[in-house]
Amino acid sequence: MTIIYFLIILAVIIFVHELGHMLAAKLFGCYVNEFAIGFGPTVFKKVGKETTYSLRAIPLGGFTGMVEKENTPIKFDEEGNPTEFLNVPKERTFYGIKIWQRVIILLAGPLFNMFLACLVFVMIFQINGYVTEAPPAVIKEVVAQSAADEAGFKAGDVITKIVLKNGDTIIPKTFAEIVVGTQNSNDEMTYYVDRNGTELIIRVTPKYSETEQRYMIGIMAPDPVVRKITFLQAIPEGISYAFEIIGLTFEAIIGLFTGTQGLDSLGGTISIYKYTEEAASYGFLSLLSLVGSLSVSVGIMNLVPIPIFDGGKILLAGVEKIIGHRPSERVEMALSLIGVGIVLILFVFVTYQDIMKLL
Repeated sequence: MTIIYFLIILAVIIFVHELGHMLAAKLFGCYVNEFAIGFGPTVFKKVGKETTYSLRAIPLGGFTGMVEKENTPIKFDEEGNPTEFLNVPKERTFYGIKIWQRVIILLAGPLFNMFLACLVFVMIFQINGYVTEAPPAVIKEVVAQSAADEAGFKAGDVITKIVLKNGDTIIPKTFAEIVVGTQNSNDEMTYYVDRNGTELIIRVTPKYSETEQRYMIGIMAPDPVVRKITFLQAIPEGISYAFEIIGLTFEAIIGLFTGTQGLDSLGGTISIYKYTEEAASYGFLSLLSLVGSLSVSVGIMNLVPIPIFDGGKILLAGVEKIIGHRPSERVEMALSLIGVGIVLILFVFVTYQDIMKLL
């Protein structure tokens, strides 16, 4: 069943993404020749007034076929020569509409992915009927003979500030922020602690844990607070959680470019399949949660300024606005080839990473 869940999840996320592009295109009168889910041979199609809706054999992608220029070839002979053209007024072509309209069309796909994530997480909170609030930045227990124990931490200490060796400062509101902010550091850290109204400064150096296979100081979080919510209260809770996931995903992708996030954190199709298998073992809500998280990832990845992605096309639209004309077809073709090359290299890399993780 995992393969079925996997294909359904991908199809839903891709469908929503392309639906955003198509609806925005039609809103501005841009001619959409084909709306397709998947690639390769057509297994099903329905011809509308001007748009053909099709399902392709390889369900690992999709596209919204907007007409880019007045005379667009739509049929080819065996040698690849065009045999039939689609004549569309310039004002209904993708490059004939206004630049800001193009940008909205390009943004609509990622935005629809965010909307799907919000909808999914609202449904999850409505079905569950409760929220689990993150525990505060308070120490519940200090592990015996740990770095924290030796440094003098006590149960009940409230951590108000952490200063890392490189000068970075963390003001934690929740215990999770302590973990996230310090998990990659194995140098001495300075903790500012509120102990019964008295501020203490404690310096501690993490110790490597063979069990956890990471550096730890040895403090434990308090139990999370479970709070019941109504059907209507689940709406803002779900949207808030979706935006939290969006924020974390943005941070992770920016971290790939700034070097704070390693490339080994990337995952490809194999990883998604593995996550699907794991989520399916926990039940329907876990699968729904995976849909929401992956939808966010797909939406944000499409905003990366690589020419074949939506973000790259938005960047080119910005360049066109600045220089006053569209870059030449030769330049756009060269940039597209570079984009394809980057994506292929990235695909090979993440696939290799996925295989190594499995081994």
